[in-house]
Amino acid sequence: MTTMTVDPNGPAPRSAGDPDAYPVLTVLMLMLGGFVLPFVGWLAGVVMLWTGRAWTVGEKWLGTLVWPAVVIVPASAPVFGVLIGPAGAPAWTIGVGLVLAAVAVLVVLPWTFVRLLRAGRR
Repeated sequence: MTTMTVDPNGPAPRSAGDPDAYPVLTVLMLMLGGFVLPFVGWLAGVVMLWTGRAWTVGEKWLGTLVWPAVVIVPASAPVFGVLIGPAGAPAWTIGVGLVLAAVAVLVVLPWTFVRLLRAGRR
């Protein structure tokens, strides 16, 4: 007769919660949904994020605000340049906006993507 024992070094049993695919789909909708279906895709990701139980409130706010920030901050640089700067300012402010957009897309979005995925899997 065999007895069943629990291996203390083995993985902990999973608690009832979100399925494994839910955090991945949520983060994909947040990061890419706004580019594929402007506003609607991002909004679907936000709803999925706030209804999920895998993230803290701070992580939910990060996921909610990162995509609008990636779009609004670079787009607003030329507008502020026109409003504040001299007549020659719009050319360099467009360059600043492009640099901010590149940094946002290449650094901020991937960092947020990885952070939310890690948080969703714990």
